[in-house]
Amino acid sequence: MNKLRKLDRSPIVRLLCLGAIFALMLVLNVLTPLICDDFTYNLNFLTKEPLGGFFEIFESMYAHSYKMNGRLISHGLAQVFMLLPTGVFDVVNAAVFTMTLWLLHRLCGSKSALLLAASFCLLWMNLPVFGQVVLWQVGAVNYFWSLTALLLFITPELLRLREGRKLLKKKWHYAAFCIYGFFFGWYNEIASFVGIVMVPCLILLGRWLNGDKLSIKRFTPPVFAVFGYLVMLSMPAQAANKSGGLTMELLTERFSNCVTMLQTHCGFLLLLFTLLGSWCTIAKVHKKSILGATLLAVAGICANFMPIAASYYPERCLCTTVLLLIMAIVWLGRELVKTKAFPVIAAGAALIAALTIPSGISGCRDILSCYRQNELREQTIAAAIESGNTDVTANVVIPLTPWSGYWDLRDLSTEDPETWPNHSMAVYYGIDSIIGE
Repeated sequence: MNKLRKLDRSPIVRLLCLGAIFALMLVLNVLTPLICDDFTYNLNFLTKEPLGGFFEIFESMYAHSYKMNGRLISHGLAQVFMLLPTGVFDVVNAAVFTMTLWLLHRLCGSKSALLLAASFCLLWMNLPVFGQVVLWQVGAVNYFWSLTALLLFITPELLRLREGRKLLKKKWHYAAFCIYGFFFGWYNEIASFVGIVMVPCLILLGRWLNGDKLSIKRFTPPVFAVFGYLVMLSMPAQAANKSGGLTMELLTERFSNCVTMLQTHCGFLLLLFTLLGSWCTIAKVHKKSILGATLLAVAGICANFMPIAASYYPERCLCTTVLLLIMAIVWLGRELVKTKAFPVIAAGAALIAALTIPSGISGCRDILSCYRQNELREQTIAAAIESGNTDVTANVVIPLTPWSGYWDLRDLSTEDPETWPNHSMAVYYGIDSIIGE
């Protein structure tokens, strides 16, 4: 058991684990082609023509603010990658995913390779639409990257709470972080709001537990993030997309839907957090760890109820809840691996990994299947263009699992070639029309 402990805390083993995660995610990204909205974001929203260069993105996002929503930072970033070779996004997205898992563990103080592997498995199994959030290009930039931005935003205060370490020491540090805070606030409705609320909570928790001094400058980053958030909400399309005339009956219905989503997709994570929290309490783990993990879990649960004001609740919006619950579990698990509970934690991590294998195999096979279906479609398009036919009929890609980026997203319409996303795909491939069969 001592040998296993040493391996678990070995930097080399952790590095190998991170390398394996990066390699897997890179392969899955390469096997995920452009999907649905990706074709639309290849176009300038103002001219409806393919993006011709970087500076067109500004006018495109201006039009986007009137037609789509106010997330101009994330969607503008998505359009930047549309101008680059597809392989660039594949590498960057795999790196962002891996870095996010590493940062999650760093913020929790975990040096456990077992917990790192288990957290990946928990994310794979519990993220409701893994492909939409992690592999779909526009989806990843909008949703998973918002989680990375969230972790970066809470890093200074979380490390100060947990380690007493000050990252922002000079005035220019705060000035630079305030600028980051403004763009973070403008990034995503759920993740940004959670970050804005969490930072003051971490500051106050640090005041209570560590006796940290309160200063106005520590609150300036979330204030700037609030400004960015308000700019996002003030965009014309953002205001138009929010449903008006909320009644108590409608709110009750949506609240019930949020509860159902939490129970259905996060029930296991909530149970695991409760068990580990109870265990840590019995083992008399330092209350800072228990309260810090509880704050993360509560923030995740609250994030689940934010769509109560929206007209619908897509499953990809659960990503913030899932990540914060996993982070809370890792924080508690990190405390227990240092105790005599290590054998039980190790066995639990191994069990989670074993349970992930079936879904891992089926998910990877489905991603490969969708890649081959898309290859067949592109061969059909290429053959039609070569023969001089610019009105193309091609196969629809059919996913079987939520690990595919195609899952629950609209593919080719089989009825109207002028509808979305058929028209955008036709422009992308340089043909007159395309319809599914």
